[in-house]
Amino acid sequence: MKRITVKAGAGPLARLVVLACASLVPVACGSTGPNMARVTGKVTYQGKPVPKGSVTFVSTAEGGRNATGQLDPEGNYTLQTEQPGDGALVGDYLVTIYAHDEPILDYIPKKPIPPKILSPTKYEKPETSGLKATVKSGSNNFDFDLKD
Repeated sequence: MKRITVKAGAGPLARLVVLACASLVPVACGSTGPNMARVTGKVTYQGKPVPKGSVTFVSTAEGGRNATGQLDPEGNYTLQTEQPGDGALVGDYLVTIYAHDEPILDYIPKKPIPPKILSPTKYEKPETSGLKATVKSGSNNFDFDLKD
């Protein structure tokens, strides 16, 4: 770090500028962001992993932020709020799971073939899923075994 010195004969404006710059250094270097926690888990349906889809934690806090994660072929997910793997804010959530196979894009037949639904659709909305989670500081694991 380079040391800044002000000569004794410097005017009051120069001293004020140096003092203002020095007071900003702690603000720029600190990490006082929101309290984030790592969240992982597994989603199963009828005893088998749900291989495609997404898990969304919908914040119940006013001004809260949602977190999402993609399901891998084994049904595992890791939540992110802004960046991959950064987790979720500490707090209470309603949980939704959207699990559909990808639509078949084919020109024959002319009518599109709807995607295969991989889990009950009641889990797609926070009002009907019945799934809740409380994220606490540290590492969290939430497994969801979906029922019809």
